[in-house]
Amino acid sequence: MHSKPFAFLAAGAIAALIATGCAKGSDQSTTSTTTTTGSAAPAAASTTSASSVTATSGGQGDAAHGKAIFSANCAGCHGANGVGGGIGPTLKNEKSRKNLVQAIVWIKNPQPPMPKLYPATLNEQDVNDVAAYVQTL
Repeated sequence: MHSKPFAFLAAGAIAALIATGCAKGSDQSTTSTTTTTGSAAPAAASTTSASSVTATSGGQGDAAHGKAIFSANCAGCHGANGVGGGIGPTLKNEKSRKNLVQAIVWIKNPQPPMPKLYPATLNEQDVNDVAAYVQTL
């Protein structure tokens, strides 16, 4: 008779675990949505499994402006031309590892030791511009 209460308790625990797992859906990665503000409406939206990014100007950034931002904020770790500066890895040929949208997502939500500069230091357009510059390396 002691096994019936245990069986009900175990069945309840299993049901709770299943319900919790189902609530997450098929994609259990975290998602975040970033939108641009201002007078211009977003031209295109791109989605990755890690997050959803709304990029301005059809997802294109200004690589020349991105180079200036990179020099001021990123070159200390990644080197003047993105070829490694000690702490950060080389970004040469980064486009073979990440497309533009993936680069934008990474810049917005980097893994340590890379500092998170968005949105405190870099705005949406700055991120797009840096990502466009990195794609040229």
